[in-house]
Amino acid sequence: MRRLWYVLIGLGFLAPSMSARVLSIIVEQRDTILEGKNWGSAGPYELIKGKVFFGTDPLIPQNQNITDIAYAPIDANGLVLSSADIEVLKPIDPLLSKVALVEVSNRGGKFTPSYFLNGTGSELDPDAPEIYGDGLLLEEGITIIWVGWQFDIPDQKNLLNFVVPKASYPEGTPIIGQVRSDWTLDESTHNLGLGHRTQIGYPVYDPQSDIHVLTKRNGRNSERQIVPRSDWDFGRFENGNVQPDDRTIYSKEGFEPGMIYELVYYSSNPPVVGLGLSAIRDIIAYAKYDPTAIFPVQQGIAAGVSQTGRFLRQFLYQGFNVDESNRKAFDGMMIITAGAGRGSFNHRFAQPSRDAHRYSAFFYPTDIFPFSAREQIDPETKIKDGILAHTKDAFQPKIFSINTGYEYWGRSASLIHTDPSGKTDIDLLPNERIYHLASGQHYVDRFPPTKEG
Repeated sequence: MRRLWYVLIGLGFLAPSMSARVLSIIVEQRDTILEGKNWGSAGPYELIKGKVFFGTDPLIPQNQNITDIAYAPIDANGLVLSSADIEVLKPIDPLLSKVALVEVSNRGGKFTPSYFLNGTGSELDPDAPEIYGDGLLLEEGITIIWVGWQFDIPDQKNLLNFVVPKASYPEGTPIIGQVRSDWTLDESTHNLGLGHRTQIGYPVYDPQSDIHVLTKRNGRNSERQIVPRSDWDFGRFENGNVQPDDRTIYSKEGFEPGMIYELVYYSSNPPVVGLGLSAIRDIIAYAKYDPTAIFPVQQGIAAGVSQTGRFLRQFLYQGFNVDESNRKAFDGMMIITAGAGRGSFNHRFAQPSRDAHRYSAFFYPTDIFPFSAREQIDPETKIKDGILAHTKDAFQPKIFSINTGYEYWGRSASLIHTDPSGKTDIDLLPNERIYHLASGQHYVDRFPPTKEG
Protein backbone atom coordinates (compact mmCIF):
# COMPACT_ATOMS: atom_id res chain seq x y z
CA MET A 1 0.00 0.00 0.00
CA ARG A 2 1.21 3.49 -0.67
CA ARG A 3 -0.13 6.88 0.34
CA LEU A 4 0.96 10.12 -1.31
CA TRP A 5 0.14 13.72 -0.52
CA TYR A 6 0.81 16.20 -3.28
CA VAL A 7 -0.75 18.69 -5.65
CA LEU A 8 -1.01 18.09 -9.37
CA ILE A 9 -1.43 21.23 -11.41
CA GLY A 10 -3.54 21.09 -14.57
CA LEU A 11 -4.19 23.61 -17.29
CA GLY A 12 -6.15 26.14 -15.32
CA PHE A 13 -3.29 28.25 -14.01
CA LEU A 14 -2.22 29.07 -17.56
CA ALA A 15 -3.71 31.93 -19.53
CA PRO A 16 -7.51 31.92 -19.69
CA SER A 17 -7.27 31.62 -23.48
CA MET A 18 -6.44 27.94 -22.86
CA SER A 19 -10.18 27.48 -22.20
CA ALA A 20 -9.66 26.24 -18.66
CA ARG A 21 -11.63 23.29 -17.32
CA VAL A 22 -9.87 21.35 -14.59
CA LEU A 23 -7.57 23.83 -12.87
CA SER A 24 -5.94 21.39 -10.48
CA ILE A 25 -6.37 18.14 -8.60
CA ILE A 26 -5.20 17.72 -5.03
CA VAL A 27 -4.48 14.05 -4.37
CA GLU A 28 -5.07 13.36 -0.69
CA GLN A 29 -4.80 9.59 -0.78
CA ARG A 30 -3.37 7.11 -3.27
CA ASP A 31 -3.46 3.40 -2.46
CA THR A 32 -2.83 0.17 -4.32
CA ILE A 33 -5.97 -1.95 -3.91
CA LEU A 34 -6.00 -5.48 -2.52
CA GLU A 35 -2.21 -5.55 -2.11
CA GLY A 36 -1.52 -5.29 -5.82
CA LYS A 37 -3.89 -7.98 -7.07
CA ASN A 38 -3.73 -8.38 -10.85
CA TRP A 39 -6.97 -7.77 -12.70
CA GLY A 40 -6.57 -9.64 -15.96
CA SER A 41 -4.44 -7.86 -18.54
CA ALA A 42 -5.03 -4.53 -16.73
CA GLY A 43 -2.74 -5.54 -13.88
CA PRO A 44 -3.00 -3.99 -10.40
CA TYR A 45 -5.33 -1.06 -9.69
CA GLU A 46 -4.97 1.99 -7.49
CA LEU A 47 -7.51 4.15 -5.69
CA ILE A 48 -7.10 7.93 -5.75
CA LYS A 49 -9.08 10.26 -3.49
CA GLY A 50 -8.88 14.04 -3.42
CA LYS A 51 -10.31 17.34 -4.61
CA VAL A 52 -10.74 18.69 -8.12
CA PHE A 53 -10.95 22.40 -8.89
CA PHE A 54 -12.81 23.72 -11.91
CA GLY A 55 -12.68 27.05 -13.72
CA THR A 56 -15.68 27.75 -15.96
CA ASP A 57 -15.63 30.51 -18.56
CA PRO A 58 -18.98 32.35 -18.31
CA LEU A 59 -18.58 34.03 -21.69
CA ILE A 60 -18.25 31.13 -24.11
CA PRO A 61 -21.32 29.60 -25.84
CA GLN A 62 -20.87 26.15 -24.26
CA ASN A 63 -21.59 27.61 -20.81
CA GLN A 64 -24.42 29.99 -21.64
CA ASN A 65 -27.02 27.43 -20.54
CA ILE A 66 -25.75 27.50 -16.95
CA THR A 67 -28.39 29.47 -15.07
CA ASP A 68 -27.07 32.57 -13.26
CA ILE A 69 -23.45 32.05 -14.37
CA ALA A 70 -23.48 35.69 -15.51
CA TYR A 71 -24.07 36.71 -11.87
CA ALA A 72 -21.40 34.46 -10.34
CA PRO A 73 -18.15 35.92 -8.97
CA ILE A 74 -15.08 35.46 -11.18
CA ASP A 75 -11.36 35.23 -10.47
CA ALA A 76 -8.55 37.29 -12.00
CA ASN A 77 -8.72 35.17 -15.15
CA GLY A 78 -12.44 35.73 -15.58
CA LEU A 79 -13.38 32.20 -14.49
CA VAL A 80 -16.16 30.98 -12.20
CA LEU A 81 -14.58 28.66 -9.63
CA SER A 82 -16.01 25.48 -8.12
CA SER A 83 -14.58 22.36 -6.48
CA ALA A 84 -15.60 18.77 -5.85
CA ASP A 85 -14.64 15.58 -4.10
CA ILE A 86 -13.18 13.07 -6.54
CA GLU A 87 -12.38 9.36 -6.30
CA VAL A 88 -10.78 7.38 -9.12
CA LEU A 89 -10.18 3.65 -9.50
CA LYS A 90 -7.65 3.03 -12.28
CA PRO A 91 -4.91 0.66 -13.47
CA ILE A 92 -1.55 1.67 -12.01
CA ASP A 93 -0.14 1.58 -15.53
CA PRO A 94 -2.05 4.40 -17.30
CA LEU A 95 -1.36 2.85 -20.70
CA LEU A 96 -3.58 -0.11 -19.82
CA SER A 97 -6.80 1.90 -19.57
CA LYS A 98 -8.53 3.26 -22.65
CA VAL A 99 -12.05 3.84 -21.33
CA ALA A 100 -13.45 5.67 -18.30
CA LEU A 101 -16.81 5.08 -16.67
CA VAL A 102 -17.95 8.28 -14.96
CA GLU A 103 -20.58 7.49 -12.35
CA VAL A 104 -22.88 10.45 -11.80
CA SER A 105 -23.44 9.77 -8.13
CA ASN A 106 -27.00 9.61 -6.82
CA ARG A 107 -27.25 12.14 -3.96
CA GLY A 108 -23.54 11.83 -3.27
CA GLY A 109 -23.40 8.03 -3.01
CA LYS A 110 -21.92 5.31 -5.21
CA PHE A 111 -23.80 2.63 -7.14
CA THR A 112 -21.04 1.20 -9.35
CA PRO A 113 -19.88 -1.46 -6.83
CA SER A 114 -23.34 -3.06 -6.70
CA TYR A 115 -24.53 -2.32 -10.25
CA PHE A 116 -21.40 -3.14 -12.25
CA LEU A 117 -19.05 -5.11 -9.98
CA ASN A 118 -21.56 -7.28 -8.10
CA GLY A 119 -19.95 -5.95 -4.95
CA THR A 120 -21.35 -4.78 -1.63
CA GLY A 121 -20.99 -1.48 0.17
CA SER A 122 -20.23 1.94 -1.21
CA GLU A 123 -17.26 3.23 0.79
CA LEU A 124 -14.20 2.62 -1.36
CA ASP A 125 -11.63 0.83 0.79
CA PRO A 126 -8.42 -0.39 -0.85
CA ASP A 127 -8.33 -3.45 1.42
CA ALA A 128 -11.99 -4.56 1.21
CA PRO A 129 -12.48 -7.24 -1.47
CA GLU A 130 -16.26 -7.20 -1.09
CA ILE A 131 -16.37 -3.71 -2.64
CA TYR A 132 -14.77 -4.90 -5.87
CA GLY A 133 -16.97 -7.97 -6.24
CA ASP A 134 -16.26 -9.97 -9.38
CA GLY A 135 -14.12 -7.14 -10.76
CA LEU A 136 -15.89 -7.11 -14.13
CA LEU A 137 -14.92 -3.56 -15.08
CA LEU A 138 -11.45 -3.90 -13.60
CA GLU A 139 -10.74 -7.02 -15.65
CA GLU A 140 -11.50 -4.88 -18.72
CA GLY A 141 -9.08 -2.15 -17.66
CA ILE A 142 -11.81 0.46 -17.23
CA THR A 143 -11.05 3.56 -15.18
CA ILE A 144 -13.93 4.44 -12.83
CA ILE A 145 -14.42 8.07 -11.84
CA TRP A 146 -16.65 9.50 -9.12
CA VAL A 147 -16.91 13.27 -8.78
CA GLY A 148 -19.27 15.51 -6.81
CA TRP A 149 -21.81 17.51 -8.80
CA GLN A 150 -24.66 18.27 -6.36
CA PHE A 151 -24.20 21.40 -4.24
CA ASP A 152 -26.52 20.54 -1.34
CA ILE A 153 -25.08 17.21 -0.18
CA PRO A 154 -24.60 17.06 3.62
CA ASP A 155 -21.02 16.97 4.86
CA GLN A 156 -20.87 13.28 5.73
CA LYS A 157 -18.22 10.63 5.31
CA ASN A 158 -18.35 8.82 1.98
CA LEU A 159 -20.62 11.37 0.27
CA LEU A 160 -19.28 13.34 -2.69
CA ASN A 161 -19.62 17.08 -2.18
CA PHE A 162 -19.59 19.94 -4.68
CA VAL A 163 -18.85 23.54 -3.72
CA VAL A 164 -20.20 26.29 -5.97
CA PRO A 165 -20.33 30.09 -5.74
CA LYS A 166 -23.48 32.06 -5.02
CA ALA A 167 -24.97 34.45 -7.53
CA SER A 168 -25.78 38.08 -6.80
CA TYR A 169 -26.55 41.18 -8.81
CA PRO A 170 -23.82 43.75 -9.54
CA GLU A 171 -22.51 45.70 -6.54
CA GLY A 172 -23.57 42.80 -4.31
CA THR A 173 -27.31 43.43 -4.49
CA PRO A 174 -28.92 40.14 -3.41
CA ILE A 175 -30.94 37.99 -5.76
CA ILE A 176 -34.14 37.12 -3.90
CA GLY A 177 -36.57 34.46 -5.05
CA GLN A 178 -39.14 31.87 -4.06
CA VAL A 179 -38.36 28.38 -2.85
CA ARG A 180 -40.90 25.63 -2.27
CA SER A 181 -40.54 22.72 0.16
CA ASP A 182 -43.04 19.99 0.97
CA TRP A 183 -43.34 17.10 3.40
CA THR A 184 -45.65 14.08 3.62
CA LEU A 185 -45.92 13.17 7.30
CA ASP A 186 -46.52 9.68 8.64
CA GLU A 187 -46.11 10.78 12.24
CA SER A 188 -46.14 13.97 14.24
CA THR A 189 -42.95 16.00 14.52
CA HIS A 190 -41.95 19.38 15.88
CA ASN A 191 -39.31 20.19 13.25
CA LEU A 192 -39.17 20.06 9.46
CA GLY A 193 -35.92 20.67 7.58
CA LEU A 194 -36.29 22.78 4.44
CA GLY A 195 -34.21 20.42 2.29
CA HIS A 196 -35.41 17.26 0.55
CA ARG A 197 -34.59 14.08 2.45
CA THR A 198 -31.19 14.71 4.03
CA GLN A 199 -30.12 17.43 1.57
CA ILE A 200 -29.24 20.91 2.82
CA GLY A 201 -32.13 23.33 2.29
CA TYR A 202 -31.98 26.95 1.17
CA PRO A 203 -31.80 29.38 4.12
CA VAL A 204 -34.77 31.68 4.58
CA TYR A 205 -34.45 35.37 3.75
CA ASP A 206 -35.95 37.70 6.37
CA PRO A 207 -37.46 34.96 8.56
CA GLN A 208 -39.77 37.33 10.46
CA SER A 209 -41.55 38.49 7.30
CA ASP A 210 -45.13 37.44 6.58
CA ILE A 211 -44.29 36.76 2.90
CA HIS A 212 -43.52 33.12 3.81
CA VAL A 213 -46.62 30.90 3.66
CA LEU A 214 -47.16 27.41 5.07
CA THR A 215 -50.15 25.33 3.97
CA LYS A 216 -51.43 21.84 4.70
CA ARG A 217 -53.73 19.45 2.86
CA ASN A 218 -54.82 15.84 3.21
CA GLY A 219 -54.18 14.74 -0.37
CA ARG A 220 -52.02 15.51 -3.36
CA ASN A 221 -54.74 17.45 -5.18
CA SER A 222 -56.72 18.59 -2.14
CA GLU A 223 -57.37 22.23 -1.33
CA ARG A 224 -54.59 23.89 0.62
CA GLN A 225 -55.32 25.40 4.03
CA ILE A 226 -53.07 28.20 5.27
CA VAL A 227 -51.43 27.41 8.61
CA PRO A 228 -51.52 30.55 10.83
CA ARG A 229 -48.08 32.03 11.34
CA SER A 230 -48.68 31.93 15.08
CA ASP A 231 -48.62 28.12 14.83
CA TRP A 232 -45.16 27.85 13.26
CA ASP A 233 -41.90 29.73 12.70
CA PHE A 234 -38.34 29.34 11.47
CA GLY A 235 -36.01 27.67 13.94
CA ARG A 236 -35.65 24.35 15.75
CA PHE A 237 -37.70 23.30 18.79
CA GLU A 238 -35.65 21.14 21.15
CA ASN A 239 -36.25 20.26 24.81
CA GLY A 240 -38.86 22.97 25.16
CA ASN A 241 -36.61 25.68 23.73
CA VAL A 242 -36.36 27.31 20.32
CA GLN A 243 -32.91 27.29 18.70
CA PRO A 244 -32.06 29.58 15.75
CA ASP A 245 -32.04 27.68 12.45
CA ASP A 246 -32.71 29.34 9.10
CA ARG A 247 -33.08 25.97 7.33
CA THR A 248 -35.81 24.50 9.57
CA ILE A 249 -39.38 25.30 10.59
CA TYR A 250 -40.93 24.25 13.89
CA SER A 251 -44.30 23.93 15.57
CA LYS A 252 -44.48 23.76 19.36
CA GLU A 253 -47.73 21.81 19.11
CA GLY A 254 -46.32 19.52 16.42
CA PHE A 255 -47.10 19.07 12.74
CA GLU A 256 -49.99 16.66 12.09
CA PRO A 257 -49.47 13.14 10.75
CA GLY A 258 -51.34 12.20 7.59
CA MET A 259 -50.97 15.69 6.12
CA ILE A 260 -48.98 17.20 3.28
CA TYR A 261 -47.30 20.41 4.40
CA GLU A 262 -46.03 22.87 1.81
CA LEU A 263 -43.93 25.95 2.50
CA VAL A 264 -43.41 28.70 -0.07
CA TYR A 265 -40.71 30.99 1.25
CA TYR A 266 -38.00 33.36 0.07
CA SER A 267 -34.25 32.86 -0.01
CA SER A 268 -31.38 34.92 -1.41
CA ASN A 269 -28.23 34.61 -3.51
CA PRO A 270 -28.81 31.18 -5.09
CA PRO A 271 -25.89 28.81 -5.65
CA VAL A 272 -25.04 28.31 -9.32
CA VAL A 273 -26.58 24.85 -9.39
CA GLY A 274 -25.97 24.22 -13.10
CA LEU A 275 -22.21 24.08 -12.59
CA GLY A 276 -22.83 20.44 -11.71
CA LEU A 277 -23.56 19.80 -15.38
CA SER A 278 -20.34 21.42 -16.56
CA ALA A 279 -18.34 19.60 -13.85
CA ILE A 280 -19.41 16.21 -15.21
CA ARG A 281 -18.59 17.39 -18.73
CA ASP A 282 -15.23 18.81 -17.75
CA ILE A 283 -13.95 15.84 -15.77
CA ILE A 284 -14.23 13.54 -18.77
CA ALA A 285 -12.82 16.22 -21.08
CA TYR A 286 -9.81 16.43 -18.75
CA ALA A 287 -9.32 12.66 -18.81
CA LYS A 288 -9.67 12.43 -22.60
CA TYR A 289 -7.88 15.52 -23.82
CA ASP A 290 -5.51 16.95 -21.18
CA PRO A 291 -1.97 15.60 -21.78
CA THR A 292 -1.20 16.07 -18.07
CA ALA A 293 -4.22 14.05 -16.86
CA ILE A 294 -3.44 11.68 -14.00
CA PHE A 295 -6.09 9.23 -15.25
CA PRO A 296 -5.83 9.52 -19.06
CA VAL A 297 -8.29 7.68 -21.28
CA GLN A 298 -9.40 7.77 -24.89
CA GLN A 299 -13.15 7.32 -24.45
CA GLY A 300 -15.71 8.10 -21.78
CA ILE A 301 -19.01 6.55 -20.73
CA ALA A 302 -21.38 8.23 -18.26
CA ALA A 303 -23.71 6.20 -16.05
CA GLY A 304 -26.60 7.50 -13.99
CA VAL A 305 -29.28 5.73 -11.95
CA SER A 306 -32.70 7.22 -11.17
CA GLN A 307 -31.96 10.83 -10.14
CA THR A 308 -28.74 10.87 -12.10
CA GLY A 309 -30.19 9.08 -15.08
CA ARG A 310 -32.53 12.06 -15.24
CA PHE A 311 -29.51 14.32 -14.77
CA LEU A 312 -27.93 12.81 -17.89
CA ARG A 313 -31.11 13.44 -19.88
CA GLN A 314 -30.94 17.08 -18.76
CA PHE A 315 -27.22 17.12 -19.62
CA LEU A 316 -27.98 16.00 -23.16
CA TYR A 317 -31.02 18.23 -23.59
CA GLN A 318 -29.08 21.35 -22.72
CA GLY A 319 -26.16 20.53 -24.99
CA PHE A 320 -23.49 19.80 -22.39
CA ASN A 321 -21.86 16.98 -24.35
CA VAL A 322 -19.69 19.59 -26.09
CA ASP A 323 -16.75 20.79 -24.00
CA GLU A 324 -15.29 24.30 -23.81
CA SER A 325 -12.95 23.53 -26.73
CA ASN A 326 -15.79 22.26 -28.93
CA ARG A 327 -15.00 18.54 -28.53
CA LYS A 328 -17.24 15.59 -27.71
CA ALA A 329 -17.36 14.88 -23.98
CA PHE A 330 -18.94 11.43 -23.56
CA ASP A 331 -18.88 8.73 -26.22
CA GLY A 332 -21.57 6.66 -24.53
CA MET A 333 -24.18 6.84 -21.77
CA MET A 334 -26.07 4.34 -19.65
CA ILE A 335 -29.25 6.06 -18.49
CA ILE A 336 -30.73 3.69 -15.92
CA THR A 337 -34.25 3.84 -14.44
CA ALA A 338 -34.79 7.48 -15.39
CA GLY A 339 -38.00 6.91 -17.33
CA ALA A 340 -38.92 9.97 -19.37
CA GLY A 341 -37.90 12.40 -16.64
CA ARG A 342 -35.37 15.16 -16.22
CA GLY A 343 -35.26 17.36 -13.12
CA SER A 344 -34.19 20.36 -11.05
CA PHE A 345 -30.56 20.53 -12.12
CA ASN A 346 -30.18 23.95 -13.69
CA HIS A 347 -32.59 26.66 -12.63
CA ARG A 348 -32.53 29.35 -9.96
CA PHE A 349 -33.05 27.87 -6.48
CA ALA A 350 -33.15 24.37 -7.98
CA GLN A 351 -33.34 21.40 -5.62
CA PRO A 352 -31.70 18.47 -7.46
CA SER A 353 -33.03 15.82 -5.09
CA ARG A 354 -36.71 16.73 -5.56
CA ASP A 355 -38.13 14.10 -7.90
CA ALA A 356 -41.90 14.68 -8.26
CA HIS A 357 -42.64 11.29 -6.74
CA ARG A 358 -46.19 10.00 -6.58
CA TYR A 359 -46.22 10.23 -2.79
CA SER A 360 -43.83 13.08 -2.01
CA ALA A 361 -42.00 16.06 -3.55
CA PHE A 362 -45.09 16.90 -5.57
CA PHE A 363 -45.21 18.96 -8.77
CA TYR A 364 -41.50 19.62 -9.17
CA PRO A 365 -40.40 19.95 -12.84
CA THR A 366 -39.47 16.37 -13.67
CA ASP A 367 -41.76 14.69 -16.21
CA ILE A 368 -41.76 17.52 -18.73
CA PHE A 369 -41.60 17.70 -22.53
CA PRO A 370 -39.57 16.72 -24.49
CA PHE A 371 -39.48 13.06 -23.54
CA SER A 372 -37.88 11.27 -26.49
CA ALA A 373 -34.44 11.70 -28.01
CA ARG A 374 -36.06 12.21 -31.41
CA GLU A 375 -37.74 15.55 -32.05
CA GLN A 376 -41.53 15.56 -31.69
CA ILE A 377 -44.29 18.14 -31.44
CA ASP A 378 -45.96 18.78 -28.09
CA PRO A 379 -49.72 18.59 -28.81
CA GLU A 380 -50.43 21.18 -26.10
CA THR A 381 -47.90 23.89 -26.92
CA LYS A 382 -47.13 22.93 -30.55
CA ILE A 383 -43.42 23.24 -29.69
CA LYS A 384 -41.09 20.91 -31.59
CA ASP A 385 -38.26 19.55 -29.45
CA GLY A 386 -36.29 16.47 -28.45
CA ILE A 387 -33.68 15.46 -25.89
CA LEU A 388 -30.97 15.49 -28.57
CA ALA A 389 -32.39 18.37 -30.60
CA HIS A 390 -29.74 20.79 -29.34
CA THR A 391 -26.71 18.56 -29.93
CA LYS A 392 -25.24 18.12 -33.40
CA ASP A 393 -24.89 14.53 -34.61
CA ALA A 394 -21.10 14.58 -34.30
CA PHE A 395 -21.33 15.30 -30.57
CA GLN A 396 -24.07 12.82 -29.67
CA PRO A 397 -23.10 9.77 -27.60
CA LYS A 398 -24.39 6.25 -28.01
CA ILE A 399 -27.19 5.89 -25.47
CA PHE A 400 -28.51 2.88 -23.58
CA SER A 401 -31.78 3.68 -21.80
CA ILE A 402 -32.63 0.95 -19.29
CA ASN A 403 -35.92 0.94 -17.38
CA THR A 404 -37.81 -1.53 -15.21
CA GLY A 405 -41.53 -2.09 -14.79
CA TYR A 406 -41.54 0.55 -12.07
CA GLU A 407 -40.61 3.40 -14.43
CA TYR A 408 -43.46 2.55 -16.79
CA TRP A 409 -45.88 3.09 -13.91
CA GLY A 410 -44.05 5.79 -11.98
CA ARG A 411 -41.86 7.74 -14.40
CA SER A 412 -43.71 7.73 -17.77
CA ALA A 413 -41.03 5.56 -19.38
CA SER A 414 -43.16 4.71 -22.42
CA LEU A 415 -42.87 8.30 -23.62
CA ILE A 416 -39.23 7.78 -24.59
CA HIS A 417 -40.41 5.54 -27.43
CA THR A 418 -43.92 6.82 -28.25
CA ASP A 419 -45.41 10.11 -29.37
CA PRO A 420 -46.49 12.49 -26.56
CA SER A 421 -50.04 11.12 -26.70
CA GLY A 422 -48.74 7.62 -25.99
CA LYS A 423 -50.70 6.22 -28.93
CA THR A 424 -48.01 5.67 -31.56
CA ASP A 425 -44.56 4.12 -31.44
CA ILE A 426 -41.72 6.18 -32.88
CA ASP A 427 -38.51 5.14 -34.61
CA LEU A 428 -35.45 5.31 -32.41
CA LEU A 429 -32.42 7.30 -33.44
CA PRO A 430 -29.51 5.24 -34.80
CA ASN A 431 -27.40 5.96 -31.71
CA GLU A 432 -29.95 4.91 -29.06
CA ARG A 433 -31.08 1.58 -27.65
CA ILE A 434 -33.89 1.03 -25.16
CA TYR A 435 -34.12 -1.92 -22.77
CA HIS A 436 -36.97 -2.93 -20.47
CA LEU A 437 -36.38 -5.13 -17.42
CA ALA A 438 -39.92 -6.46 -17.12
CA SER A 439 -41.43 -6.46 -13.61
CA GLY A 440 -38.20 -5.12 -12.14
CA GLN A 441 -38.07 -2.77 -9.18
CA HIS A 442 -36.72 0.78 -9.33
CA TYR A 443 -33.42 -0.27 -7.78
CA VAL A 444 -32.27 -3.60 -9.12
CA ASP A 445 -30.80 -5.90 -6.48
CA ARG A 446 -27.68 -8.02 -6.80
CA PHE A 447 -27.84 -11.31 -8.67
CA PRO A 448 -28.02 -14.12 -7.80
CA PRO A 449 -30.33 -13.48 -4.83
CA THR A 450 -29.01 -14.24 -1.36
CA LYS A 451 -30.76 -16.40 1.22
CA GLU A 452 -31.81 -13.20 2.96
CA GLY A 453 -33.73 -12.22 -0.19
